[in-house]
Amino acid sequence: MMASRAFSTHLPLFQQQKPQDGAVPDLTPLKLEGDLYAVVKVHNNPFLVTKGDKMVLPFNLKTAEVGDVLNFHNVTTIGSRNYTFVDEPISPELFTIKATVLEKTKLPMRVTEKTKRRQRIVKHAISKPHRTILRVTELKLN
Repeated sequence: MMASRAFSTHLPLFQQQKPQDGAVPDLTPLKLEGDLYAVVKVHNNPFLVTKGDKMVLPFNLKTAEVGDVLNFHNVTTIGSRNYTFVDEPISPELFTIKATVLEKTKLPMRVTEKTKRRQRIVKHAISKPHRTILRVTELKLN
């Protein structure tokens, strides 16, 4: 019986508390912790980031230029080593996450051979995928 308790998946009391509608959750344990992380969604792709991280987006952000500062509002998790706050999504008034666009590049040209069964024709599909690189400059709780 003791072994099953050691591998329990129960969440600590801080993680189980759900605030009522409109109530602001108590995030003081997270504010007292040093290093924070967050799970940010960009075009529905989750990225786990901390302050100073590089985010490599496998697509082109058309509206952003190099040097622009982006604010992230679609965040599902904010946590530290000991505490985690999960909501879908977290209210943007509770945190500030900013990133700077470092570069917008393309990957090297890639040639893929397209064939059909039992036919001799081989088509070559050429692609140069886009890539946007961001640096997380600010991650804090308000």
